[in-house]
Amino acid sequence: MRLIAIACTAAALAACATNPPAHGSRSRLLYIAGDKVPCNNGVLKTDCLQYREQPTDPWQPTYVPVEGFDWKAGNEYLLKITEVHAKGSSPQDASRVSWHVDKVVEQHPVQ
Repeated sequence: MRLIAIACTAAALAACATNPPAHGSRSRLLYIAGDKVPCNNGVLKTDCLQYREQPTDPWQPTYVPVEGFDWKAGNEYLLKITEVHAKGSSPQDASRVSWHVDKVVEQHPVQ
C-alpha cells in the first residue's frame, strides 16, 4: 500500500513538472554547464549558457534570461527554476520565456 502511495505521489509530481499550469509558469530542474558557447539570435551575437535536463543529455545553448543566478565559469550547477511564459506579444528582440532561480541545488567545479 505504501508503494502505491509513493508511486501516485511521484506521478503527480512528474505531471506538475511537465505540464505548465494555466497561469503560464512551471517548475523545472536544469543542469547548467561550466562554460558558455558562442551563439547568435538573428543579428545578436553573444555567448550563451548551456543547459540540459538530465545528466546524460547533450548540452544545449539557451537564449533564455536566467534571473537571480550568479553564473561563474568553471562551475556546473543544478538549479530549481520557475519557467515563466509572458502573456501577449513582446518585442522581437525580447524572449517570451524567462527562468527565475528558486534554488541552487548543487554547485561544483568542472572536472
